[in-house]
Amino acid sequence: MIPLSDLNWGFFEIFGLVVIFIIGFLVTYLILPYIVKFMKTRKYVGYDIHKNSRPEVAESGGLSIVIGFGVTSILLMIFFPVFLNEILIFLFTVLLAGIIGYIDDRKKLRSRNKILLSIFSGTVIFLANLFGFVNIASPTIPILDQTRLTIIYPFLIPILIAIFTNTVNMLEGYNGEGSGTCLIAIIFLFICALIWNSTQGVIFTIPVIAILIPFYIYNRYPAKVFPGDIGTLSMGAIIACIMLFGSLEVATFCAILIHVINSFYVIYSVRGFLESDTIREKKDDIILLEDDRIKASDQKEAALTLPRLILAKGPLREPELVKNFYIISIICGILAILSVVFTQFTMGTIDITILIITIIIITAPISYLLYKFNRIRGVIALMIILLIMGVIFLIIVEYVIFPLPLPIITLGTIEIPTNLIFILLICIAGFIVWYYITIKYFWKQIYKMKIKKSE
Repeated sequence: MIPLSDLNWGFFEIFGLVVIFIIGFLVTYLILPYIVKFMKTRKYVGYDIHKNSRPEVAESGGLSIVIGFGVTSILLMIFFPVFLNEILIFLFTVLLAGIIGYIDDRKKLRSRNKILLSIFSGTVIFLANLFGFVNIASPTIPILDQTRLTIIYPFLIPILIAIFTNTVNMLEGYNGEGSGTCLIAIIFLFICALIWNSTQGVIFTIPVIAILIPFYIYNRYPAKVFPGDIGTLSMGAIIACIMLFGSLEVATFCAILIHVINSFYVIYSVRGFLESDTIREKKDDIILLEDDRIKASDQKEAALTLPRLILAKGPLREPELVKNFYIISIICGILAILSVVFTQFTMGTIDITILIITIIIITAPISYLLYKFNRIRGVIALMIILLIMGVIFLIIVEYVIFPLPLPIITLGTIEIPTNLIFILLICIAGFIVWYYITIKYFWKQIYKMKIKKSE
């Protein structure tokens, strides 16, 4: 990551970002009608199953995201040649994810194969980093500062790419759901990049925002186009690359917490990575009513999903349901900003006064949103519990585990610090506790729904 202050910003750089934003927006907006027409001509369409009329909608509209990103990447190379290597690897990773998604749209790959291919797309960054073509720094985490994962972290990159692409893919199925939540997350990552002083974070988020806005316009209710897997996988890859190149690991985790929680629920209930259409075929989580409202399924074998949890408090129309996703995403973005400020505080770059002021400032909008949207209060509470547990975990690691004079386990030529084993065990235990709380909360809401229905 190169600090913003090191780039010698002038008229040319600022003008370049403005040009990139405008061209990225226009290219994506103007090609979308042609993509919609092309997909319908080829009969690449899907049925909007959350409407009783079941209108035909063009599939694989995410092709516009890939094309738009390709055009803006070329412009980035022109205006910011110092980042040529990063831009090329970023672009290649997104293209690979998009190709995998497009193949899946046409051939319907098995979940296992799609995950393996997603890992393969992540090997581009891994190899580029391994041979010094790009430099991916170890993540900076609150309390721990820059972590000691110089050797391990690069090997995790392909797995992280696969996790991001498939996690974003799992929160898709309603008009504007995936594109809207990803757009909100990236807008907040842009703000986080400014606070974090990350040049790569800034120059990579701006073109992506420009691309996603027009796609969202076409994808929002009533949708004229669906992203398809080419869209969801490429959006997931984009977010992962912004995180890696912009050194925004903690902020990105917070910004996509809505996707993380939905994935946890789905993986728990269906025992694997399944996307929305597969869930509907096997364990439908919702029921469409005659008036086009959507209600949660009360069947025990139905999949656990975030939409089902929100609908447990009563049926909603699709736009109202999706609005709840947007509000959760906004709160996740606010928490991402807090995570950056908190990290700076623990690093000693800002004092406690700024941290307290930030907490006070963000409390007002979060409180207002929770007041207006009561359905999401439990979900936000689960997120905050997870983040608090994370902070406690980091404190234990830094001030208890690391100082312990524990021996090193030697396995042939490999040396494993016992401290790391303890850290891993505590981390797993913490996730199990949080996982138990989230599942218990989910079934409590479904039980309340059943009681209310029987009255």
